Amino acid sequence: MFGGALPTMSNDAKRATAWADYGYPEVLEFDSFHSMFKRNGIARAGVMRHVEKTWETNPWIVEGMEGDKPHKETKREREIARVLKQLSFWNRLQAADWRGRVGRYSALYLVFDDGIHPSRPVTQPVKLLKMQPLFEAQLEPLEFEQDATSPEYGNPVSYQFTPQAVHAGRDERQSLTIHADRVHIIAEGADDDTIYGIPANEAGFNDLLTIEKIVGAGGEGFWKTARGAFSLHSTGKDGIDVQGLAQMFGVEVDQVADKLNETAADLSAGMDKLLMLGDMEAKALAYSLPSPEHFFAVAMQSYAAGVSCPMPVLLGQQIAQRSSDENSREWAQTNMTRRRRFAIPTVEKLVSKLMRFGALPAFEFYIGWDDLTDATFEEKLGNAKTMSEVNKAALGTGEPPAFTAEEIRDVAGYEGSPDTDDLDDDDVPEGDDDGEAADATTQQGTADADGAAAA
Repeated sequence: MFGGALPTMSNDAKRATAWADYGYPEVLEFDSFHSMFKRNGIARAGVMRHVEKTWETNPWIVEGMEGDKPHKETKREREIARVLKQLSFWNRLQAADWRGRVGRYSALYLVFDDGIHPSRPVTQPVKLLKMQPLFEAQLEPLEFEQDATSPEYGNPVSYQFTPQAVHAGRDERQSLTIHADRVHIIAEGADDDTIYGIPANEAGFNDLLTIEKIVGAGGEGFWKTARGAFSLHSTGKDGIDVQGLAQMFGVEVDQVADKLNETAADLSAGMDKLLMLGDMEAKALAYSLPSPEHFFAVAMQSYAAGVSCPMPVLLGQQIAQRSSDENSREWAQTNMTRRRRFAIPTVEKLVSKLMRFGALPAFEFYIGWDDLTDATFEEKLGNAKTMSEVNKAALGTGEPPAFTAEEIRDVAGYEGSPDTDDLDDDDVPEGDDDGEAADATTQQGTADADGAAAA
């Protein structure tokens, strides 16, 4: 529950109850966002699209400082990669990421092997056994740091873990107190270092309700048009024979109206129902349904703006090629920014915490990640081909080549010149303290080059 939320019924000073008139809730709580995420496909896409693109590939831990000369994988990098793979580390982070976008924050419950009750802090080197991703409702703050001199002042020092808090038939009595040492919070939008981020669907929640109304009303209107609706009229000279209707239905006279309503409701519930008319006739009512496309598009555009996602990407559409390419480039840049400003700091904080507890080997590190804006392998080969054709045209006119062979190989995704790719180990300068040889590529660059060669 979002404690202390202020009711906001409208942003229109002239119509203070506008939101109530439109059917929009005054206060949004976690259950509001969770229900919308579970039952509305567009709301789900608004949460998942950023996460799916951000974690399209996994990052890796690099020993040293960012900006250092690239090197081959070191012994400690291999060791930490092995441990992270055993823990399904990146998958658990991705799972916590999208859970955090549903509400204000999510968490990873870190299960250690220290044999100490989870309510106590970590006081010895430990082994990490499991990371359990949790929704906001499953992990609520219990106690807060009261020391004003602490950098964690105002943040929780313990939480109440309720496993069944997001499941039907949940048992609120099943709960556990967990110390903050054993929790890693993920709160996108919490730039003030608190645990309270911004739900992905908060800005567009009203738009999602509008979309539900348009889609639901359109479906119901289509059903009624296809089924047909009727009005009943008396065919007798003396009006409706209420006594006759009562005898026909087998009820008292004062129950005739209720029986007619039941008959009409039964007719509307199915396509193959009969209507008992007696001395009445049924006349069809004509419906004129407005086209919903325009209203739907307006709400969708507003929602897409609220989640910072191009509408074709959000809906999985492919419109014109040029428009699609532009959306893809902009979308890749958006998620590269999300990686740099949110995902990487989140990973660094968690890895540092685990190193401090002895759950991971400790060393100076940074996070390596590929670039979502890089050209694809096919695009790289196309660029290299264009450069080769430019060189060929220059030679035909007697001019020197515009590009060197190394430049063309670099654009194609290969580094170095052809005559230096197969140097013996003795020809390569010595590297770090682990006896690893220095190399001109990072882990990901090597993988890309190997993949390109195999292709």
